[in-house]
Amino acid sequence: MLAGTAGVWYNKTEFKMLKETDMKAGFFGQSRRIRVLSLVTMLILCALLCGCKKKDKNKTTPTPEPTPTGSAGTPTEASQTVEAQSIYQFKPVQAGDILVTITVKKYGTIKLKLFPNEAPKAVENFKKLAEQGCYDGVKFSRVVADYMIQSGTAQGYTSSIFGGGFEVETSDKLMPVRGALCMADTGEDGTNTSSFYIVQTKASVLRSLEEPLDARYQLTFKDYLSEAYNTKLTDEQLNFYYTYGGAPWLYGHQTVFGQVVEGFDVLDMISEAKVTSHCVPNPGIFIESIRVEIVE
Repeated sequence: MLAGTAGVWYNKTEFKMLKETDMKAGFFGQSRRIRVLSLVTMLILCALLCGCKKKDKNKTTPTPEPTPTGSAGTPTEASQTVEAQSIYQFKPVQAGDILVTITVKKYGTIKLKLFPNEAPKAVENFKKLAEQGCYDGVKFSRVVADYMIQSGTAQGYTSSIFGGGFEVETSDKLMPVRGALCMADTGEDGTNTSSFYIVQTKASVLRSLEEPLDARYQLTFKDYLSEAYNTKLTDEQLNFYYTYGGAPWLYGHQTVFGQVVEGFDVLDMISEAKVTSHCVPNPGIFIESIRVEIVE
């Protein structure tokens, strides 16, 4: 996984530590190309973990503010601009849509639109668990700044409503962009259960990765995604992420079944919460309720 800012890569102590790890893992017995990609992946992983560093103990949780707007009252969130509304994933909520309201204790609410046509199992599973109150009181189990916020497992379920894990559902209409609601799995197909996450990565974070990749490893971000994650994107698709943010390395590998339509400020605030070295919020952040409605 990938997160954090490119500047983290220039920490000499971390680079030395990762190089030693690289040697112990036997990467120097592999081809130079594979060694480079392995090291880059570990450096990026280190950047992600730096997003889990402990925050100032005296820092208090601020009161959520409304999503900032431009001088003309237009939203600064790229996915909510007039131009973006023609894109399927960003279309405004309309009658018949499934709208979800996640209320997070002490933080506020995040509203999302679900996509049952593209991810029927994920939507049915999430919808029924929410309607049964299984997420009420559940903690966010993992929060990584510049990447995502992830819920814990639904109460009363060790798996899904289907009695076991279910497969990844992908669609060319839905991408793991900033604000995407996704199913969390173990990395293997058939392991979607009840835990979900919301992608938080801003476009500026993604764009900042190009320069260090080129300077250190003569790799474009597009080539890195292809070789390290087997995620093959066109220039147009990559530019889409550079415009709207997100986690392109997840494309085609994870289920996207919803999109934030309101509450990006709350999403960002949770992502900046104080966490342990294992990315667990401390103090805990709780889901107060998840309510589902059909828009009339």
